[in-house]
Parts: sequence; structure tokens; C-alpha cells
Amino acid sequence: MLSRINQLPKYNAIVRQISTNLILSKQYQVKTEPSSDQNDRQKIKTDFKKQFKNFDFKINKKFDFKLKNPNKNSQEIEINEPKNLNDNFKNIINQFSQHKNSFQKLIQPCQQMNELFEQDQKLTENFISDPLKSPVINQLVLNLDKMNINDFFTASHFILRFDSNKYDRVQPFLNSKMANMSLDQLIRTLLLLRTPQLYKMQLLDTVRSYTNSIRDRLEEIENYTQLKQAMKIFYAEPNTTKILDQKLLKLAENLKASDWVDLLNTKSIYRLRDLAILDLCSYNLIKLKYIDIDSIQKCLLSCGILNYHDQQFYKFLLDSLHNELKSNDSKEWLKKNEKNFLSILSSIGMLQLKDDKLLDFIQHLLEKTPDMPKLIVNYLTSCGGLGFKAKNLEKLKSKISLDSFDLADRKEKVSLLNYAWSLCSLNSPDAKLIDHVLCEQFWKDLLVDKPEEKKIAKAVLFKILNINLYSILCMDSYQGANLPEDFSISNYPELMLTKPNQNDTFVSTLSSFRSIDKYFKLNLLTPFGIFIDALMVVDKNGIPCQLDKFLNENLSLETSENEFKVAFKLISSKDSTSMNKNLNGVIKFQLKLLKELGYHPIIINQEELKSASLINRVNIIQNKLKDLVKK
Repeated sequence: MLSRINQLPKYNAIVRQISTNLILSKQYQVKTEPSSDQNDRQKIKTDFKKQFKNFDFKINKKFDFKLKNPNKNSQEIEINEPKNLNDNFKNIINQFSQHKNSFQKLIQPCQQMNELFEQDQKLTENFISDPLKSPVINQLVLNLDKMNINDFFTASHFILRFDSNKYDRVQPFLNSKMANMSLDQLIRTLLLLRTPQLYKMQLLDTVRSYTNSIRDRLEEIENYTQLKQAMKIFYAEPNTTKILDQKLLKLAENLKASDWVDLLNTKSIYRLRDLAILDLCSYNLIKLKYIDIDSIQKCLLSCGILNYHDQQFYKFLLDSLHNELKSNDSKEWLKKNEKNFLSILSSIGMLQLKDDKLLDFIQHLLEKTPDMPKLIVNYLTSCGGLGFKAKNLEKLKSKISLDSFDLADRKEKVSLLNYAWSLCSLNSPDAKLIDHVLCEQFWKDLLVDKPEEKKIAKAVLFKILNINLYSILCMDSYQGANLPEDFSISNYPELMLTKPNQNDTFVSTLSSFRSIDKYFKLNLLTPFGIFIDALMVVDKNGIPCQLDKFLNENLSLETSENEFKVAFKLISSKDSTSMNKNLNGVIKFQLKLLKELGYHPIIINQEELKSASLINRVNIIQNKLKDLVKK
């Protein structure tokens, strides 16, 4: 365990979080005070290791993962297929018919119908119109007071599911029998009461009572299923969530691999970003030899939603994906798993996971599947964001046209825009697509000022400006549509991209050798949608010139052959790909456009600047300016 912990650069921060009671139970609490003493930190590590003593051994023994094994033959898998659900339904109806006058004998078929409801709700809804429904439910309602707690639990769930109008007959017994219910029964009853068809009824007091009772009995949680259900109930209560995290650690050694995947997915659904728990999930999954494509999809999507970054976990997921694709490279398999694969390709772009070998292999697969345009679109869109140019890009492009998109669907229109932008960023534009996305009818529909659409509209504005500028500067033969000459980002004040915070270290460095007001223009949002951290002009010797002589009202610079327009771009880790730390496709595209506009971009690494002394920071900038004028 310690070998894994020592590989995590953020470990000390996480241990500090654990030690201050965010997730550790009282049994493992460690008294800590703010201190940099090595002995204190080692004591925390020792307690953390003690908590998971023999943990690796126990987990490796419990390989009931419920994850698909690529080596299993289809015959073994079919053995676990459920019986025909229609036959089960008919059998239950027959039992209702035989025992409709005996509430004791109705309990078992009611239980079976409840279980069938959870498997196939649509099938069981046929019972609502069945003539047997009324006599069966009436028999149960009349005898609720005679039932033991287990029979009442079964009957009440059956009644509320199939005739919610009888809630007023069930509610008094829900309240009176609550104290005798097990925690599992309380949780499942509360989740049922919170379903839309019941929650709107006059059950709020009952819901509140059950919620309070469960909160008081969380220590009785015995398994992951109960824990997950409790998370669903209390995800909006931070203090209760911490108690559930404590309980998770006590159950950890009994969790299967599928539970860890599900836990990660559940945390993402409720936006619960606890780094210690996320690290625990990734640690236990990394130890596995494989996970299937469904689990890979859930893990990658969860990482993106929770903004969780772990290079080793990423590598494990991408290696698992590569192995899955190698073992299942048939067209039929891709068709069957298209939805998962679409999500994975989007997550690869969102998380900036640039694995050249994997991306090459995916391209090879897509070349063999001519009738899967959505996969090709997602793949090339992610390649654009990663700055990865596929070897046979033109061949893949040829399979996509406007007809590949359902333009009546707003999401498809955004997908088309993202795809067109990516092709431009890869310097392989499609003139027909560009002509379509730059038509006023297309982009006006996307630049809407609605709260729920604001984030998408900002990205649309940024990409429309980029595509328009690219078509003007880089496509000499382009004859299609462009944005109107009077188009301006100032026309969309609510959608204007927020300027990044001014970097004080960078500003102090610039001001140390020239006046900021006279020689620099800071933190600019250009009319073409690109941020510039500092704008300046230098002469042929690399010496800064006063900007007043060159700067026009529209922020353009008029310079001679002996002068250089310099655009400083500060970059951080979010501007680089995760796996190999190269500049991502967005930054590469912006630099290309700046060069086409006659600027000389200079990249400054924020971390490098922050760690250097003032003298060294000044030297970094001066050396970059000297290198620029020598070219």
C-alpha cells in the first residue's frame, strides 16, 4: 500500500484530509497538529497502512468482479442468463388468481412481482389493467394490521407500486411499523416514497420521518448496496456523506471490482469529489489485470465529471481499452458497444489523454467500419482537441459529410461545429462544412442567451471566431460564407469569454525592466477570440518599443520589417495533454492563428516562472526575445 501511496504526489494532502476526520472512523483517527515534522507524517502513514493491513491479499482473493472476462466463452456466459420474464409474470398472475382470497398466500407472489418490477417495470405495468389487481390489493389493504413486519414490507411496496391511490390506507401503518423495520427495509421504503408518482402526494411527513430514522441508524449499514442507496438519499448533506465515507472504509475489504467502478460512478453522479475516496477507487482498480469496456467508459466519464487526474489510473484505463480493442476488433463488437465507445472517445478528448499508439489503433479500426460515422466524428473531434493528426486523416474525413449530422437536433449542430473546428485545428479543413457553420442561420441559433445553454454558447462563440479567422487567413481558395464584417464579440456581452486572472508573477517580471503602461498591453481578449497575456513590440535587437506608436483602435499593430509584434501566452498544466505533456490542440491552433496574423508568440510556462527568482524570470523573458529576433 505504501508503495502506491508514495507514488502519489498529492498523498500528504490527502492523508491530512483523512486525519482531520473527513473520512476516517474513530477507530483510525490520528491526532495531528499543523507541523512539518517528518515523524508526524510518518505516524499518519503508519496508521493508514495499519487500516489496510493485508488489504491487497484480501482483495486479490475476492475476484468475483462481475466484469466481463474476454477469455470466457459464450457458453459460460449464457448459463447465467435470467429465465424468461414473461413466463415469470404469467406464473405470478396464476398465483394471484388461485389465492386472491387469502392474504397470507398472496405475500409470496407479491414479493415475486416486486422483484420482477425492479427487473422489467414495463412488463409489470400490464398488471395495472389486469382484473385481478383490485381484489388482490383490496385483500392486502384489509389485512395490513394482521401482518408481521416482513409481510407488511412486501405488501406495502406492492400496493404503492401498483395502486398509488391507496397511499392513504398504507400511510398510517408505514408510520406505526417504522420502528420495527430493518435498516434495509427503511432505505428501500424511503426510496419508493421518493419516486415521482408518490412524492407528490401527502407523504412528506412520512418521508421526513423515514429520512431521520435512517440517518440515526447509518452504523447498521452492512454492505455496499445499502451504502450506495444511502448515498442516493444523503448526497446533498456533507456531514452525513462524511459518515458514509467512514462506513465505506470499514466495508472496503469486502468490495468487489464492480463495486469500486460503481462507487466511482456514483460519486460522479452526485458530484462528490473526495480525493481520498477517489484515490482508493483508482488504487483498487489499478491492481486488476483488466476491466471491460463498460467499466472503462464509466471510469473515464467519472474522472471527467469530477475533474480527477491520476496518471497511473489513466494509463491503466487506456491499457485496458487497448487490450479490449485488440481482443474485440470485429465490426459486430463495435456496433454492439458503439454507445460506450462514443463516450470513451469524448472522454479521451475531454481529459486530454493523448496516447499515440492507442489513437493509431483506433484509427485502424475505424477505417474498417464504413457505416459508423458518429464514431469517426467523435474520434476526429477528440484528435483536434489533443493536437493529434491521424495518419490517414483524409480517408476518415471522406466518410463524413453534412448528411452525417441530424441538423434538426441542437446537439448534432454543436457536434458539427466541434468537428469542423477540429479539422481546421488539424490543418485539414472541409470547405463545405465551414460554409455551413459560418452561415448566419446556423450560428445565430446556437448563440442563445439562456442560463442552461450559456456554457455551450461560450464555446460556440470561441469556435466560430476561430473557424472564421482560419478560413480568411489559411484557405486562399475558399469561396464560402464568413461572419459579417460588423460581427463582434461585444455584441454578446453575456457570452464574452471571461478573461483569466492576471498573473502577478508575470506582471512583476515585465515591470522590472520596462514600464507596463508604456510598453505592454496586458490581459487582452482579441476580436478573434484569443487571449493574449501580454502584447508588446520589440525592435530588431529585441529591445521593447513604446506601444503608442503602433497600436490602433482595433488592437491591431502596424509595424515595419524591423519590428516584431510579440504575443505572450502563459500556459499551465491544463493547456497540455495528460499523458505526454505536449501542448494541446487548442493552444497549438491559437498559436498558428497568431502567427498567421503576423504575431510572434512566446510561450511562458507558469510553473517555471513561479519557481524562478526575479533575476532568472527576467532572463527567461529576455532570452526568449533575443531568440525571436535571431530567427
